[in-house]
Amino acid sequence: MKLDDAVVLGRDGAWREATLRLSPGSRTHWFVMLHDNDNKTYILAGNDDKAIASDDLNALALLVQSLGLKDFTVCL
Repeated sequence: MKLDDAVVLGRDGAWREATLRLSPGSRTHWFVMLHDNDNKTYILAGNDDKAIASDDLNALALLVQSLGLKDFTVCL
């Protein structure tokens, strides 16, 4: 899911929850999985269609907040 599309859908209340997970092959980078109200799952990507991954959970928390969500789950 591209970031701009995810923000628009978030304004409409489409997201049920977000999960931050460790990237496969890395023990330091995290990525965001979004779950919509129809129980479909999406990986959050930049507008260049590359998955957004970061070693800064605080930055990802702000990103999740910009999508209209107030909380998220972290999976190790």
